[in-house]
Amino acid sequence: MVHREGDTTMMPDSRLRHAERIERVLAQIEASDGEAGTLSLEALASTAALSPFHFHRVYRLMTGETLAETLRRVRLARTLPELEAEGQSITRAAAGAGYGSSQAFARAFRAATGGSASELRAGRTELIDRLLKPAPGGDGDVALEVEIVSTDPLRLLAIRNVGAYAELNLTYERLFEAVFSQHPIDALQGIYGVWYEDPRSTEPDALSFDCAIAVGDIVPPEGIGCLELAAGCHARLRHVGDYDSLHESIDRLYATVIDQGLGGFADRPLFVNYVDDPSGRVAAELRSDIYLPLDQGH
Repeated sequence: MVHREGDTTMMPDSRLRHAERIERVLAQIEASDGEAGTLSLEALASTAALSPFHFHRVYRLMTGETLAETLRRVRLARTLPELEAEGQSITRAAAGAGYGSSQAFARAFRAATGGSASELRAGRTELIDRLLKPAPGGDGDVALEVEIVSTDPLRLLAIRNVGAYAELNLTYERLFEAVFSQHPIDALQGIYGVWYEDPRSTEPDALSFDCAIAVGDIVPPEGIGCLELAAGCHARLRHVGDYDSLHESIDRLYATVIDQGLGGFADRPLFVNYVDDPSGRVAAELRSDIYLPLDQGH
């Protein structure tokens, strides 16, 4: 069930349109000559007519694999002529795919197919299918309680964490210490997080996340940034559970927007309002409101 503030035009062909966009990306990957510019996140997101903020999540939802897994699979698939040809060595196939050693090639091949190049040569032809066919996409399971809401501009004080998400607790502690060593805790109006990447699709050292709090018009202390979230239309979903399972709810929210044709994805990152103090509730009962920005004119 979707609750709306105002009218929303339904687009029942939304999943088909998104599938066609991802098919264009897959075609671009398969036709690529390996030049970095043609396979950059920005280039592939542009091909899909999606913001880079949302491309990784939509791609994974529609294909069942991450972009990195697709790139590895296509790279390995290009070695099939060498692997299937008599008299050709696996070492030569590994070199042709750009792997520095046959051991690295073997690890990548097993990760992509569940088998080895030697097993493929011995007749396990199903391994070929696993290289040539992308994994199945999502099954369309959608969230039940999504709201379409309009939000006002939101001013936050924030520290950007760059690195593993396991570090976020320490970053929030730094933020609270910097602000509430100078101001009363009663000034706290909300705890927020702004997601820029999906940690399931991005290397830990490349992840960026804004740890943020709403405290009205308090001037940010030294070392603390001021973050302005623009007003706009959002799909909102309440997640109940621990923070590690947030990504499952985020996936369901994306699926709902796509399957029910609730609009395009605006060129802004999603953010989360952590409703509860984690020290005051058990993890299974923690409430978090996920806000996914929409462009309903898209």
